[in-house]
Amino acid sequence: MNMVTSAALFFLAAGIFTSVTILSAYQILFSLSLLYFSFIAFKEKTIHLPKSAYWLIAFTIVALLSLVINFDLIPKPSKNFGRLKYFIFGIGGIVVFEFWLKEATERTKKILLNTFFVSIVVAGIYAIYHFIFLSQGRAKGLTDTMRYGYGSAMMLLTLLSAILHKEKLGSWFNWKLAIPVFIIGFTGMYLTYTRGALLGFLCGLPFVLYFFNKKLGYVLGGLAVLGVLGLVGVYLFGSGQSNSRFLVNKNNSSDVIRRSQWKAAIIATKEKPILGWGLSNFHSQLKRIKTDYDLDAKEYNDAHSHNLFLEIASGTGILGLILFLGWVLSWAWEAFRAQGLTRVLVIPFGVAFVVSSQFEVTFDANNASMIFFLYALSSANLSKRLSKR
Repeated sequence: MNMVTSAALFFLAAGIFTSVTILSAYQILFSLSLLYFSFIAFKEKTIHLPKSAYWLIAFTIVALLSLVINFDLIPKPSKNFGRLKYFIFGIGGIVVFEFWLKEATERTKKILLNTFFVSIVVAGIYAIYHFIFLSQGRAKGLTDTMRYGYGSAMMLLTLLSAILHKEKLGSWFNWKLAIPVFIIGFTGMYLTYTRGALLGFLCGLPFVLYFFNKKLGYVLGGLAVLGVLGLVGVYLFGSGQSNSRFLVNKNNSSDVIRRSQWKAAIIATKEKPILGWGLSNFHSQLKRIKTDYDLDAKEYNDAHSHNLFLEIASGTGILGLILFLGWVLSWAWEAFRAQGLTRVLVIPFGVAFVVSSQFEVTFDANNASMIFFLYALSSANLSKRLSKR
């Protein structure tokens, strides 16, 4: 069954930045591994989960309840119920990787990592090509602009950390190949001009540098902070006359829409504060809320909230939001305490995830698969030790 897991991870590596369809193969195969290894672990009584997993289990239960209670209000229930699989993959994936990591060979890891590198390069080259020949000032990725931009920003921080700590990784990590892969990936991400993604990257970068060299981290981290503050200053007080998306002010049309989405999500949460309107079902109430409360951008009336945490709150209520935040904070604490590679690879990713999620719902198919894969993989190395503390 470990071969099935490896095959699943191959499709995950190939599809994260290139195709939702390819990810379907990952989901099918990984589900088989999850069922098999969970049964074995349960039978042998060897399931050891970190505390963060119990927060995620509780959140998944609340998310399920939110869908059951609001079933009649959900336009396509199967799609919403289907989103629960990402959380289940995060929880069950810990068990899967406990088995897989024991037997995965250097060759298998190398093949999977190089497949992931190819995926980054193909997506990056396409974004660059699109920007030069097809765009009107903004690159589009193979998986669309937003999900490619946000996903790349998070994962590139982990890749950069791996390059800087190459001596701690096995021979399966080709750091010389990783450098041009990072450059191509960053170029593609930057050319999408996705502001929230770049902000997340800049906020995670000081942590990458700090874990590599504290003095370098403080110096370059300080410069990154100054850069972020400069962008915030231009956004709040700038004239808005620049042609660059990174130098627009708060009155641009895109952000008028985004603030309208935020306000609507807050209103939706107030209307159903305990269990919300159902996981990922905020969009079904958006048109009504914007009309009833006379919000801006009424024509933008069938979309998510452009903020992951507001989306969670509007969909699963305050109860769901508390449990979700408990998972995020618990995972961060476990990763930080883990020291070593887990900390340096996960913490920068997590910072970018939290920051960029203030501007986008980062739980699309590609990025949710990536986020919960990294969660499960990092927790598999921690679960037994942490559960005994």
